[in-house]
Amino acid sequence: MVELMAPAGNKEALRAAIANGADAVYLGGQDFNARQLAENFSRDEIVEAIEYAHERGVRVYVTVNTLIKNTELDDAIDYLYFLGENRADGVIVQDLGLAWAARKALPELKLMASTQMTVTNALGAELLGELGFKRVILARELSLDEIAGIKRKCRLEVEVFVHGALCFCYSGQCLLSSLVGGRSGNRGRCAQPCRLTYTLVDDRGRELEAKAEHLLSTRDLCTLELVPRLIQAGVDAFKIEGRMRRPEYVAVVTRAYRRAIDRYLENPEKFNVDPEEIREVAQVFNRDFTPGYLLGDPGAELMSYGRPSNRGIYIGRVAGKEAGRYLVRLEGPLRRGDGIEVWIREGHAGLMVEDIRVGGKKVEEAPAGTMVSLELPPKARPGDRIFKTSDASLLSWARSTYAFGREGRKIPVHMEVWSSPGQPFKIKVSDEEGHTGEAASTKPAEVAIKHPLTEEVLKEQLDRLGNTPYELKSLKINLQDRPMVPLSIINQVRRGALADLSVKRREAFPRSVPPRQEFRATVASLRREEEKRISRIPSLSVAVGSSEAAWVALEAGAERVYLGGEVWRGRENPSLPELQSLCEEARRQEREFFVAFPRVWQEREDHYIRRELDKWLGAGVRRFLVGNLGSLKLLAEYGLTGWADYTFNVFNDLTLQALKAWGVEGATLSPELNLEEIRKLRPILPLEAIVHGRFPLMISAHCVLGARLGGKAGRVVCSRPCEKTSFGLRDRLGFVFPVTTDTRCRFYLYNSKTLDVISALDLFKGTGVAMVRLELREKESSYIRRITRLYREALLCLKEGEVGALSALAEEVERLVGREVTRGHYFRGVL
Repeated sequence: MVELMAPAGNKEALRAAIANGADAVYLGGQDFNARQLAENFSRDEIVEAIEYAHERGVRVYVTVNTLIKNTELDDAIDYLYFLGENRADGVIVQDLGLAWAARKALPELKLMASTQMTVTNALGAELLGELGFKRVILARELSLDEIAGIKRKCRLEVEVFVHGALCFCYSGQCLLSSLVGGRSGNRGRCAQPCRLTYTLVDDRGRELEAKAEHLLSTRDLCTLELVPRLIQAGVDAFKIEGRMRRPEYVAVVTRAYRRAIDRYLENPEKFNVDPEEIREVAQVFNRDFTPGYLLGDPGAELMSYGRPSNRGIYIGRVAGKEAGRYLVRLEGPLRRGDGIEVWIREGHAGLMVEDIRVGGKKVEEAPAGTMVSLELPPKARPGDRIFKTSDASLLSWARSTYAFGREGRKIPVHMEVWSSPGQPFKIKVSDEEGHTGEAASTKPAEVAIKHPLTEEVLKEQLDRLGNTPYELKSLKINLQDRPMVPLSIINQVRRGALADLSVKRREAFPRSVPPRQEFRATVASLRREEEKRISRIPSLSVAVGSSEAAWVALEAGAERVYLGGEVWRGRENPSLPELQSLCEEARRQEREFFVAFPRVWQEREDHYIRRELDKWLGAGVRRFLVGNLGSLKLLAEYGLTGWADYTFNVFNDLTLQALKAWGVEGATLSPELNLEEIRKLRPILPLEAIVHGRFPLMISAHCVLGARLGGKAGRVVCSRPCEKTSFGLRDRLGFVFPVTTDTRCRFYLYNSKTLDVISALDLFKGTGVAMVRLELREKESSYIRRITRLYREALLCLKEGEVGALSALAEEVERLVGREVTRGHYFRGVL
């Protein structure tokens, strides 16, 4: 059986999800969840929600899916204990350190890997399984074939998003909101800059399109028609996105997927999707729909360039004007109270329909095909399109399904009653899962003089289950010797038996925590390892994108060189002889040479990655920079390890503990940490910080260049405009974000400003940072040579105590890169 999992951003949405067929809901508390801007649940409300759901046989998963700072670890671990103690069915986690701690201190708590962990291949899923995860929420960039392949190879439950908003970037790898606006998506505060307008420009800054559009804004995912293929791929849980959505949305979408799943399971050969279901889910909210990447790369058909918000359903165009009112030939039904938007030249004008006329007469509603006259904004013109953005009737129905006091789904129960004079009146109630509740009166029944208790009376009273989640399916009555029991006692005992059943149903869901004393002792032991704080001047590493650049970096003074990762469009993979020469040169100079895995790679690339690794090993390479869980697991298969890149989102001591347990050499810190937070880390591994360069703010499986300039849409092949020149995206403030693509057609969006902290390099001394990195993978050799020499000189100045010389070196950097320089988060951090 596949699990249908619905979002609950508040208590109403929780009721809406359960009433309309969800098998499970997921919700967030006030802290540590990736939707901090949602209403969310207090701790008391979480307990109430779990009890409410469990009584109705519905599982509750709680999101604890943000990166955790060192100062928050104790509270976060204690929060997990609270959730397990109160019978949460699982926790959705992003932070690797928190997951590692949970497995040590709370071994029975079900861990579910958030999509923020960027699991794109089976190897990554397998590694999380070794850590104790029971379920993985796969990246939304995967195809059906890739999902099926991952499911075949790993033993974890597989959860997939089936409906709702899509992120442009691989989840967990987006730094756009963080570094541009200071609001981190990894901390639940994404400002969604991807929904703003951008203009494509070339290397000279010339605009390539007539107007700015929402070039990073995706359509909404809808997979109703793919339900059979998702089930056949082995998907265990269908996840509906939408904790920020209204309860009516949750009701409508949950019902549609419930019906589709049930239809397929009941009769796979006759599965179909009712067009009315598609219309309803589109009406409640859509940015236009897409199957996402499930059927392959959709190109431009993934995107919603025209608008980033709800577009509604098209219902016609303005046909003309008559007597001060606008004529519209309806292509869909319209009624008073509906919301509409007129797409006028100046934008979108929204209003609520209050007056519909047909032939001059007021009507409550009008069907498709009717010519109606409406009151529209004065700027409306003939030909303007009209969209219905809300349907009053649909919303009213949706609200009725979860209105207080109503139960959308009833649980069948069976009752048995005993009554005889001198004995307590007794009821036993059982559900079809074997749970039983019992209650009896405190006083015995009496012998009836005039009105003995009858089966008819009992049936009438015991079937009054009204606002409870139960419905009576059968009743067995055992009456002896004309007993008399007041109706008030019958009702009281009935309520007591149902209350006892409710308790039994809730208690069937286990508490997944050890005794608190044992838990606290385990937590106290997690960070006892002795720290090895480094006070010396950091070494210098340089990340480059070509063999030529690697030679230049070594010549300019880099003590460590990272080569590769992504192979940029227009370049080639380093050859075997080139790698052999670099290995030999690094050994000769007593330098360190690493080959970098791609920061992101998907299941379909497994064979390619293994082939490349074999080539690297054949060239004598034995040290590697790894950017994802899959690469780390692959190296372990060869008996090797690697250095964890910044894409691992190292935020706290426990993440370092987890990485050390996996045998990594060291770790590059998250660029979202500030210097004070870095100082508070316990460097049980060698640490590295990025101090210069433009690293990607976004990594995406969707190529803007291919979709906008290369004609890529659906099965249409891209003409590869990326090979002709370089490009950027200009935002509404005039900043240009450089972009590039790799040979696997992934798209990289870089910061408009260059990170540089050469003037403050002395502040890294004593922080525990053993190495500072120049991130120059997309740069040309001349730039790499100059920047590497400047930083080499800066570190020598620090060694000799000449801190004052850093300001002069910073001026040289500014002359080279311009004034658009940022210090990143080192002096601010994220909330």
